[in-house]
Amino acid sequence: MSADGPATPMHDGHPLPVIRLGVHRVLNPQAGEPDFLSAASGTAWSASRLYSVGDDQAAVAEYHLDPTAVLEALRAGEDTDILEPGYAERIIPDVLPIDPKERASAKADFEALTLVRRGDIEALEHEARDEILRRFPHGLLMMSGSGGMSWSGVRRSTCVVYSLDGMGHISGLPTRVSLEPLHCSLEEGDHITGELNIEGMAVDAEFLILAQRGNSLDRDGNPARNVLVHLDLGEVLESIYTDLSVGALELRHTHSHDLGHLPLELGGETHEVKLDFTDLDAVTDDPHRRLVFTAAAEGLDDTPVKGMIAGSAVGVVSAEGELLEITPLADRSIKLEGVDARYNPTLGSIDLLLVSDADDPEVPAPLFAARLLP
Repeated sequence: MSADGPATPMHDGHPLPVIRLGVHRVLNPQAGEPDFLSAASGTAWSASRLYSVGDDQAAVAEYHLDPTAVLEALRAGEDTDILEPGYAERIIPDVLPIDPKERASAKADFEALTLVRRGDIEALEHEARDEILRRFPHGLLMMSGSGGMSWSGVRRSTCVVYSLDGMGHISGLPTRVSLEPLHCSLEEGDHITGELNIEGMAVDAEFLILAQRGNSLDRDGNPARNVLVHLDLGEVLESIYTDLSVGALELRHTHSHDLGHLPLELGGETHEVKLDFTDLDAVTDDPHRRLVFTAAAEGLDDTPVKGMIAGSAVGVVSAEGELLEITPLADRSIKLEGVDARYNPTLGSIDLLLVSDADDPEVPAPLFAARLLP
């Protein structure tokens, strides 16, 4: 595992503005659930199909989102409402309790979501590639729990996989895969410090990369590290239809990053709040093969700013693993939870879709857009 390099300074330009594209409404709410996704913790976009997962509702929702409309909204730089109501799939059948503490303990905590496209599978140099293509001819959608322990002592290590059809629709019943062997290995080894909290997942060439959020303290009382965990994508996909389990054998390497801090004023004092990963995506069609991540600065439990949000940021990592830049959001009230990134060849920009979680089951999760200019 490589150690942290020097912290990358915040972007010298202006903070990143975002525009609002609508909220995650659903046309088929389940009994006892609202007609919206309340806690979007991950998102992925392919062609005109958008998928967002909720970390406490244990549902993944599928939407139609017109790429031309997104580009026009970004060009205008104004809020709009172009996210049409979608359809939700229940990942886990149980309806969660309303009480916040009971809900937090019972939720499966699906924090990470990614698409594995057919092209990703075709590019693999793996002996099982043809069989993976046969089973997933149009790609697949993956989402996973954070790996942390619930208050009742259950590890949130469920990974759920859906097949996609030729139009990109979620198809068939989900397959459940256990990540518990991997999560236990990460915690027991020296890869992770502090509490395990996987918040992001992305496909990058032959790797499936997980983003560990370092929003805790290690056993010595030091801030935990933010870590990118690289797994062998071919091995992971083969495990989906063989032993239904992912462990240390799929692990290839890890890389930790210092993301810096954001200031937070409280009672006349300025507190520097550490930024930690909240999601990750490989930039679609990017000739430079970059990764984009979101990070949030949230006060730890043992600090005067416990649970308070100092803001969020978007960062870029090179194909070689170098932290290139971190740009804070202009609106410091937003806690970013999910990102999808596309390369815009006309402008040379990275165009982003972003989701957030208001930590309130009665508030629909918004969808934002932003543009990182070169």
